[in-house]
Amino acid sequence: MFKDVKVGFLTAKSSVKRGNKKTTIFIIFVLSLIFLNLIFLPSLINGMMKLFVGFVQDYAYGDVVIEPADGNVYINDADNILTKIRSLNDVEAAAKRLTVGASLAYEQKEVGVTILGVVPSDEEKVSLYPYIVKEGDFLGDLSRNEIIVGAMIAGTGPGSEIYDNLGEVKIGSLINATYGNNLKKIYKVKGIQEGTFELTDLNALVSFKELESVLGIEGEHKASSIVIRVQKAGEEADVKSQILGMGIKDKVFTWQEKAEVLIKQATQSMSTLDIVSKIVSLIIGASLIFIVNYINTLNRKKEIGILKAVGVSPASVIISYIFISLFYVMMGIILGLVLFLFLTLYLQTNPITFYGSLKIYPVLELSLLMQSILIMITMSLIAGFLPSWLVTKESILDAIWSRE
Repeated sequence: MFKDVKVGFLTAKSSVKRGNKKTTIFIIFVLSLIFLNLIFLPSLINGMMKLFVGFVQDYAYGDVVIEPADGNVYINDADNILTKIRSLNDVEAAAKRLTVGASLAYEQKEVGVTILGVVPSDEEKVSLYPYIVKEGDFLGDLSRNEIIVGAMIAGTGPGSEIYDNLGEVKIGSLINATYGNNLKKIYKVKGIQEGTFELTDLNALVSFKELESVLGIEGEHKASSIVIRVQKAGEEADVKSQILGMGIKDKVFTWQEKAEVLIKQATQSMSTLDIVSKIVSLIIGASLIFIVNYINTLNRKKEIGILKAVGVSPASVIISYIFISLFYVMMGIILGLVLFLFLTLYLQTNPITFYGSLKIYPVLELSLLMQSILIMITMSLIAGFLPSWLVTKESILDAIWSRE
């Protein structure tokens, strides 16, 4: 077997050296584009997912989130639950929130929003809300009659032209809020937040105490959700189990569970396109290698017949064409990686943008890279084996007397 491999390698080396250089370069370039296609779109989708997941964790749900049990509007005894959660070794920080729908009006314009009631000193540890205030200042724990509005509803941020907005709201502007319980309040705009994400830029924030007063639940220790940050990534499921072990009857979710459906919806269409694109690319790549090897073997049938006549085994001939196929594919993989590197560097400097500043660029994972390389190598083995096997099946005399 070793002898067959050695002979096959030397034959393949000689064939590549004597082959048409322009044809070889063309084949390698096409295979590099096929490999690039295998890794680029999935990497771009992965970059989108990481960006989306970052928003889910940094604003909406943290690493673990507790929500009211079915049939309840609020988490009861939220302060006691917070104390228990903060005592866990794997928990870095936790914060309670209140959420309510309302309409905001400024001059002649009115929009519907979700207003989030937060404890500002706690939010600094669990979310990025305090750090995305582009104009003005963030709230204080005792802030009353003050509001932070998203840049899109303020009419000042990227993407605001897509949605209804209040039209050029500024720091110090007075906004009328009408809550679901028909309570009306006038708020002074203390800050405008811009996170270049709908979740942040289409909503508003007030202090937890303010929203408790609006809802008439002061002193009742209620919350719409409790957001938790863990010490280390990967501890989310363990923290969830510890919380459930405390006998808490409310619903507990990790960020993965909350984001799973949303991520699937966001990437489903692109994933389908990616699968179709991969299949087409692999068919083209396999066909290209097969055709090149088949034509090459047909042109060398007499040579193959002579080699067989002098004692070179059919296995050596097949192995030689497998080596040729592997050479094309490996060179294509290397060139494809170089092209991917240049393309990634370009997109990191000039990323795809949404809402003016939301930047997306490819993120290549090692598992995807290894999977793509394995697919290309498998394709090359099959495409190298089949044509050479078909030719070596012919008798020695038929091969020698064949017309080249």
